[in-house]
Formats: sequence, structure tokens, C-alpha cells
Amino acid sequence: MSMLKKTIGKSGAKVLVVDDEDNFREAAVRVLKDEGYAVLEASDGVEGIEKAMKELPDIIVSDVHMPNMNGFMMVEELEKNEKTSQIPVIMMTGVAQAAGAWTSNMAVEYLEKPFSLDALVEAIRKVLKA
Repeated sequence: MSMLKKTIGKSGAKVLVVDDEDNFREAAVRVLKDEGYAVLEASDGVEGIEKAMKELPDIIVSDVHMPNMNGFMMVEELEKNEKTSQIPVIMMTGVAQAAGAWTSNMAVEYLEKPFSLDALVEAIRKVLKA
């Protein structure tokens, strides 16, 4: 359980977590739900696009390296759709230099792995300005 104060996530903001690592995704979902967020999850970029288009989350948290479609490709596809192009994205990567070479209006924050789940919650709060 996150050690952060539980006052901000209570707005019920919808967060989509896209990561192929089941253990991380499940832990992130559990912590974000404990913080009061409505959480959706996807295991790759293809599923992430489907969920984003259907559910229109307030924010997306996505890994970069995933099978089928990586996080960069997913964001590029979401940028093409008027309904999803304004959703802010937090990208998670083990290679910060690769993220620095790629730009997107949607990708507003980068978290370099490894990071704590508290850092993820803080990043979401910062981006949502909650």
C-alpha cells in the first residue's frame, strides 16, 4: 500500500496502465486503486489503444518496451485520433536516453525504471495537477 496521503486520488480520475510485466501492472493497479483512482489495464500497445479509445482515461501510464506494439507506437496511434490525442501519457522506460530522442505532445512525463510506486503516484498527481 502506498505511503502517500490519500487525499488527491479520491477524485476518481481514470488511469490506464499499459505494461506487459504482469507483476508490475498488478502492483500499480492495486496501489492506484488504494489511492482512489479508477484503474484500467492493458498488457500491450494494441490493447492499450483499444481501452483508451473505448474508456477515454484521464491519463495513461505506459511502458515503452512491450510485445505486439511498443509504447511509442501506441502513443503515435493515439495522437492521430481526436478523442485520444489530448490524453496525457507518462512513459516508463529503462532507457531514458531513448525516451529523450522521441517526442510527443501526449508524453508529458518520463519515469526511468526502476522507480517506486509512490513515485508513480506522485507523477500522476503532478500531471493531473490534483
